[in-house]
Amino acid sequence: MTLKDVVSMEKITLDDAAAIAKKGTHCGMCKIDFLGTGLCPSGKKHGFIAYWPQGRMEIVKALASGRVKPTEKLIEIANSCSFCGICDRQCNFATQLRPEKVAKALKEYVDNLDKSDFQSVLEDDVLRELRGIVGEEWATNDPIIISSYIRTIIHPDSELNFYIVMPKNAEEISKVIKFANKHNMPFMPRSGGTLLTCATPTVLSKAFCLERGIIIDLFRLKKLEIHPESCTATVGAGITAFELQKAAYEHKLRAHLAEAGAHVCANIASTGITSTWQNRYGWAADNYVDVEIVDDEGDIKNHSDMDIKNPYTTERGFTDITLTPPGIITESIVKLHPVFDDEDVVLVPFDNLKDALSMVMKLAKRDVGLSLVILSRKYLTEFLCPTPQIAKDFEYILKNYMKLNYVVDVICNKDDKKIVEEMADYTIDKNLMKSLLLGSPRLASLKDSEFLKILSEEEDPLKAIFAGPMRKHLEKGLDASPEQIAQVFDEDLRDFFKKAYSKPEMSDIIWLHAFRILPSRLMRQRLFFAQAGMIWADDEDKILKLIDMLAEVCDKYKLEHSLGFISPMDDGKYAFFEYDYFYDHNDPDATKRVSQALIETTEKCLLMGDILMVLNYLFKGLYRKEHVLYPKPKAISKEEQELFRELIESILGEELKW
Repeated sequence: MTLKDVVSMEKITLDDAAAIAKKGTHCGMCKIDFLGTGLCPSGKKHGFIAYWPQGRMEIVKALASGRVKPTEKLIEIANSCSFCGICDRQCNFATQLRPEKVAKALKEYVDNLDKSDFQSVLEDDVLRELRGIVGEEWATNDPIIISSYIRTIIHPDSELNFYIVMPKNAEEISKVIKFANKHNMPFMPRSGGTLLTCATPTVLSKAFCLERGIIIDLFRLKKLEIHPESCTATVGAGITAFELQKAAYEHKLRAHLAEAGAHVCANIASTGITSTWQNRYGWAADNYVDVEIVDDEGDIKNHSDMDIKNPYTTERGFTDITLTPPGIITESIVKLHPVFDDEDVVLVPFDNLKDALSMVMKLAKRDVGLSLVILSRKYLTEFLCPTPQIAKDFEYILKNYMKLNYVVDVICNKDDKKIVEEMADYTIDKNLMKSLLLGSPRLASLKDSEFLKILSEEEDPLKAIFAGPMRKHLEKGLDASPEQIAQVFDEDLRDFFKKAYSKPEMSDIIWLHAFRILPSRLMRQRLFFAQAGMIWADDEDKILKLIDMLAEVCDKYKLEHSLGFISPMDDGKYAFFEYDYFYDHNDPDATKRVSQALIETTEKCLLMGDILMVLNYLFKGLYRKEHVLYPKPKAISKEEQELFRELIESILGEELKW
């Protein structure tokens, strides 16, 4: 029996499908071929989000809630799904959801509609002009298609008063912008939507989302050229991190990238690209050579133009908050880095953050490692484990039996590996990491076992398990294999995941770091919001106080929370930190509490000094990091604190009170 046969036997209502869709987090993983399945045929052909699995889930939610009424275009969208099963495999790996059930329910819903149920959509003068620019099939004002962009660029409470265009190059974008300006219409670009996915449920939605006007979807800008001789790549705005990395690896080169589904050009503009590789590969303008950009007037420029103003400088300070991109990057020339034959990975486990921080800073100052980071046990277990429950049990074991709360994670050459091993009492090598990944279901099942109880009684459980005789018992007990991990997936998907996990890269920690497909698991059936920033590392105690403060504020607002990671930069001069809040994105009270924690922690960080917060480095990626970071930001005064509050209220509104 095929997957298609299984789906055809199931009957679920639109409301049932909406219940599944509400759990979706719009992570974008269904738009990249990270499992070797190919891509959704409908999405590839039509482009608009509505034709991709993530878009269908948004449409079903909008229909079930009465937010939108059916149009004739809904028939085409529903019928375009071939029920090939690709989306179920991709989505199940990341989130355990079954979007094909949603697509099936949508088709049955459409098949039972009467012609009188459809609302008409008129082609007005604006749409005709836009179609004249980008082509008949690449511009729309259809409410059904527009509804698929809710939560990634459209505020959930906005009227669906938009036009969506999908230009193919900078020239068409230029014409769209000039048309919009002529008719006084707001416009905003959209790439992958992954950044806005996390932001729009919170108070930041007002600052980030478009309330009306023209959405410029950059999906069709798919230029991708690798230049091995100069170690660069030319990347169009529609290219994702995964697509670039895959192309670069064919030439034994590596790009410095955000999560797999993120679009490269948008990430350069928004965050400057932060990752565990940044101590070696840099941040902000370190990542690119040149960009092609269409400014707010519709003029096409390059950073290499002789007549352009200095593109690498910016206003700085705690009031320099910019929440809109500096024009639309349509193409970038990004730097690539060599992949070495002797690359290896070594992890050093710790029971406390202080010791982990001390080691990672010593390594950074010695320029050890390509990727260098402290990971919390939360991050480690979410990344390794195939389901939320296994991750939860795995984390419980690490905390209560192994006393493993943090790891210093180093990808390095063989010489650097020797340095790490000389500094550490014991380490976790890539073979054991592979066993922990493939054996995570078995380890989770040992939660209350005698083996773990005996381990917890050791004076140093970490040493006993990673450097003592108990290691061989652990590895034997894990029975790590593709067959075992495949058993945790739905029965009809097990054969596929057995084959998927049999591929060497799926348990290769270096490959998984570089391609960054595992971070999508942080968004499975819930959302996370990252409070993040840069902190100067000359006082490690201040970093520890920062993490304590972030935890205290999260406790105050009753949020599930955890340190994500700390990654040093510029040979340990400062560090990037990410602290995560996990919450139910369908709970308005939870999103309000996240918003309150976001604003309060931002203010407290400014009062501490030596910290540059996420609100102050967003959309600074086109600038030199030295112009953003230096001199070190001082703690703000009481007068400046009042100014900051006034600024935040003017940008985000008065919903949040101090």
